[in-house]
Amino acid sequence: MPAWLVWLMPVPVATLLAVAWTAWTSRTRRPVEAVQSVEAYERFRQAMTAPVPPPRTEAPGRQRTHPGA
Repeated sequence: MPAWLVWLMPVPVATLLAVAWTAWTSRTRRPVEAVQSVEAYERFRQAMTAPVPPPRTEAPGRQRTHPGA
């Protein structure tokens, strides 16, 4: 097998793998049960309404050596 063919072989192989992965992930899936959909929405709503903690001013474990630092 020529050396140039060995170097160029990953290109079509990667392309075919990408096409296969895209086809697999975009396949038609079965419908979700209504109860599962409502539960997922409730979890999402609770996460969005949860209070956001205030940002930290400094990274943990880092202490200032002097006020200008």
